[in-house]
Amino acid sequence: AFVYGTLMAPEVLECLLKRQPTRKAATIKGYRRTRLSGVVFPAIIPEENGDSFVQGVLLEGLSDNEMQILDGYESKEYYRTDVKALLQDGSDLDADVYVWKDEYRNMVLNEEWDYDKWRELYLHKWVARLSPDLPHPDGMLDD
Repeated sequence: AFVYGTLMAPEVLECLLKRQPTRKAATIKGYRRTRLSGVVFPAIIPEENGDSFVQGVLLEGLSDNEMQILDGYESKEYYRTDVKALLQDGSDLDADVYVWKDEYRNMVLNEEWDYDKWRELYLHKWVARLSPDLPHPDGMLDD
């Protein structure tokens, strides 16, 4: 699976999967990562512009059960699709990715989501609310 947001955090994966899958830096083309209104997690949306890309992490060796856990973690606003993940060595691999559904496009902000800022401000609260059996927190972590 190619991940680009909260699932890049080893702490989140440990909580959900109870292990650390093999990770490789990767990029996908034809998408844009964006902030969302009212929540702290990001989305990616398809972009017609051929120059668009998203940097993230390719998680290798996930079992069907682990993919089901990730399916449950991602909320109803996402759908899973296939992409080509480009690795740093120039090779590419087929991967699953979670893409924001058009019907929720009204939440999309025209701002890049910042992983490092999310880690600094929200990681601790996020992990404290995680369960492998439930979707990710609602994203409103101001309390």
